[in-house]
Amino acid sequence: MQGERPESPIDASTDKSDYFTGETVKIHGSLPVLTNGHEVNVIVKDANGGTFTKLRVKPTSDSKFEASFQIPSYDKLFPAGKWKINIGYAIWGAKLEINVLVDEKIINHSVTIYNLDFITSNGGEIRVGDEVMIISQITNNEERDKRIYYIVQIEDIFGATVFLDWSSRTLGSKETAEFSVIWVPESKGEYKLEIFVWDDISAPTPLSPSKIINQTVSE
Repeated sequence: MQGERPESPIDASTDKSDYFTGETVKIHGSLPVLTNGHEVNVIVKDANGGTFTKLRVKPTSDSKFEASFQIPSYDKLFPAGKWKINIGYAIWGAKLEINVLVDEKIINHSVTIYNLDFITSNGGEIRVGDEVMIISQITNNEERDKRIYYIVQIEDIFGATVFLDWSSRTLGSKETAEFSVIWVPESKGEYKLEIFVWDDISAPTPLSPSKIINQTVSE
């Protein structure tokens, strides 16, 4: 997309016009002339008019510049719609506009759950009365810190919940952390264990598809 002011000597564009939540916006352009000591200022406004981010980039020797930022994954108050990008350099300016769309696939993959494992007090099969540690590793896939809630639910063969526990912590960008809870089964039988990762407990949005494992408990 070209700048909205045709008289501006700044030639700027984004790599595309429509972006889904979680995607990275890439901006590139050229300047009329290099001015010593000046940087390219980029101000990004979301669809509500709020300032999302401010960037300062140094132009190259051939009077070109590049900048990028990541659109956050969706949450309930996310301002999807028309976002504006204001570019300034010395006395010149240019304006761009992008369309931000909600991507359901991104919602479900803000984090990744893997390496689900059981550690028992006897080091073998799970038996009634054993202290069972249920362990998973969670990776934050986003470019920002994220508070997550790790929930473990266990149901018997009749669908009744026999165990429910959760823990919470903030993961840094791309950070992987281990989460665990302790379960002591009281009866033998077949159980369905399901792990959820949510952004909140009271009004949750799933951050990843849940993980389900069937487990046998013996006497």
